[in-house]
Amino acid sequence: MAEHGDLQIAILIDADNVSYRKIEEILNEVKRYGIPTIKRIYGDWTNPYVEKWKDKLLTHAITPIQQYSYTQGKNSTDSALIIDAMDILHSDRVDGFCIVSSDSDFTRLATRLRESGKLVIGIGEKKTPKPFIASCDKFIYVEIFEKNQKKETVAKKKQQNQPKPAPVDNPTSIAVLDEETLELLKDTVDDTADENGWAFLGEIGSLFNKRKPDFDARNYGYDKMSHLFKAYKEDFEIEERNTDKSRIKHYYIRNIIKRPLAMASPAAAVDTEHKTPATPTPSVPSTETTEKTANQNTRKKGRQDKKRQDKTNSEPIQNEAPKVQEIQEQKTETPPPTADTPPTNMLFPSEGNKITTDDVKKSQIRITKEFKPLFPTKSQKLRIMINAGEYECNFTYRGRGFHVLKLGKDAATKLGLSEGIQIQIVRLNEVSFSLQNKSV
Repeated sequence: MAEHGDLQIAILIDADNVSYRKIEEILNEVKRYGIPTIKRIYGDWTNPYVEKWKDKLLTHAITPIQQYSYTQGKNSTDSALIIDAMDILHSDRVDGFCIVSSDSDFTRLATRLRESGKLVIGIGEKKTPKPFIASCDKFIYVEIFEKNQKKETVAKKKQQNQPKPAPVDNPTSIAVLDEETLELLKDTVDDTADENGWAFLGEIGSLFNKRKPDFDARNYGYDKMSHLFKAYKEDFEIEERNTDKSRIKHYYIRNIIKRPLAMASPAAAVDTEHKTPATPTPSVPSTETTEKTANQNTRKKGRQDKKRQDKTNSEPIQNEAPKVQEIQEQKTETPPPTADTPPTNMLFPSEGNKITTDDVKKSQIRITKEFKPLFPTKSQKLRIMINAGEYECNFTYRGRGFHVLKLGKDAATKLGLSEGIQIQIVRLNEVSFSLQNKSV
């Protein structure tokens, strides 16, 4: 197949499902993907409804294909378009097809063209059925063109002395970026990221379009995908990097790690070496705490009050000691958790499920449903403690089935990740966990 931009594309238009007002924008959109070498439009040209197409067809050199409606209620236009598409496919004159329609009858055609290795672009309205959208490599909504037309009209009416509008941070979007799409976008960043979490924008866009063919930043009011990432500053970091060509910059994206306000101390929760039972160590009081204690002792007057205060301060640590010791000794299995008492310590895997070769290759742990109460309810960065080492790992929430804890190569090596091992998972807090290889 030719290089992107040099692809020869056949444009097949269903006149019954598109307005003549949008034809110029449709052709310009297709030119972003290749060169339109075949341009045909199908309809019953004896119908007065399509008379307005005449000037547009002459201007853009589009060949009209006459298809009479032999029977009322039957759409013979679809059949003619499908037959021509198969003839063009077998002639091997093009690298891709653009089907302009909102009709689900072209779903099987699009699938067949893709099976033959051809690029398939769909263009239609928001009402287009999902099966047809999914059968295309890329699907573009015509509502995008309506927005562009409005922008051009507004720009012409504005006075030249009016100030230039600032970059759009909160644009008026055609659709809202829903939670499902946002989470899928975060997962795509994770899947294309390097060990430091940075992913090249080009790779993100390529993979995301395969996962969601109808995605286009313009659907949400942004001209480019980089503008969309810039608008979601709470979820993504964006970095511009210079290339060998001074005028060209590459964008890199990273998911923002949302850290908790207070992190649990790994030494206070679990002895990662497990050589001796962990001994709780009293924390050193701050200057503010010391002054407060001194003032209280002065007012109360007496050593007994001071001893009572010290005893009160040490009680939380003493109460935690039996729990810590219980974690270290692991003499008995943790009882099944109830709805009111979520687990904090579990042995992975359970029920015969083991670490697989694919898991080792991908440096990941698949979190099955019985371990779900331990982990967050959405995808995010987690703080992982392994043998006194600290790592930032990606937790991908799949919703159903299993979830994935992506350790990364360094953390997987430190843990000794291999087939059939058992891992002790201790939950320190909402985003902090301790892992230990129990098989060594």
